[in-house]
Amino acid sequence: MTKRQIVKNMFEDILAATIRGATPLLLAALGEVVSQRAGVINIGIEGMMLMGAFFGMVGSYYTAELPWLAPWCGLFIAGLSGLLTAALFAFFALRLRGDQVVIGTAVTLLALGLTEVIYQRLFGVTGTSLRVPAFGQLEIPILSKLPILGGALFSHNILVFLTFLLVPCVYIFLYHTQPGLRIRACGEHPRAISTVGANVLGLRTVCLLFAGAMAGMAGGYLSLADVPYFTPGMTVGRGFIALAIVIFGKWHPVKACGAALLFGLGSALDVRFQAAGWDIPYQLLLMLPYVLCLAVLAGFVGRAEAPLALGKPYGGRVGTRHYP
Repeated sequence: MTKRQIVKNMFEDILAATIRGATPLLLAALGEVVSQRAGVINIGIEGMMLMGAFFGMVGSYYTAELPWLAPWCGLFIAGLSGLLTAALFAFFALRLRGDQVVIGTAVTLLALGLTEVIYQRLFGVTGTSLRVPAFGQLEIPILSKLPILGGALFSHNILVFLTFLLVPCVYIFLYHTQPGLRIRACGEHPRAISTVGANVLGLRTVCLLFAGAMAGMAGGYLSLADVPYFTPGMTVGRGFIALAIVIFGKWHPVKACGAALLFGLGSALDVRFQAAGWDIPYQLLLMLPYVLCLAVLAGFVGRAEAPLALGKPYGGRVGTRHYP
């Protein structure tokens, strides 16, 4: 094998790993873009991803007799678990007008404890890897055989392709439809949109439930496509990185896609640097995606204008502090 071929193979391997690593981040970030555009900060996204990862594994495990159907059942249950967790968040943050950051943190802590306890009850000692039916690799005919980047771009599991197809769908919905305009108005000036008959709390709740379902499926990706098993705390901060991606992408789905690919590259380099046997403590390499996240947010994002009503509760009488 020539040196040129070695470099080509290495580049394709890193590119494929970047896309795979970006997929769960992008899936969660797209839901969060919609939620924050409506004015809700979903800090509980990490917990919703963890719930999705666990219950997605459980759903696939109990339908393992149908290996072709089990991953889809797991993915559906993963999305449903994220949606139900988001409903809990919505009740306290939107209906009771609690602090969204505090409630989101509580949801994440709840998910961390709940998934580990249920895992031990169902499957025994924590840390035991329980393999389940997972999504296999799908090669797109003709395109995957292209001599340049064909395998890296067109040979992945089906969730990768569906996630990247969602990017233009979310963009068109937010910026070229009337419901998308109303959602963006909810995040900028909810009182104004309410004067034309829009149900601000209803729209925000629907957007939050959508974000929860997306986060749940992002967690399901981890246990049903990335690795075919669950371990407690396996999201390892990906939910918070998804939050950073939304800011880095300036609350825009296409820009968030680029940000997710950047952080996916950080994860891909981390694994390959460790495999190369470099004389660097592996803990420093594990920090690479998170250091990259902090560096980008601190110095390379530029001025990012958040929706004006982001994180502000809505409700009560006109003129009270609940109206942004």
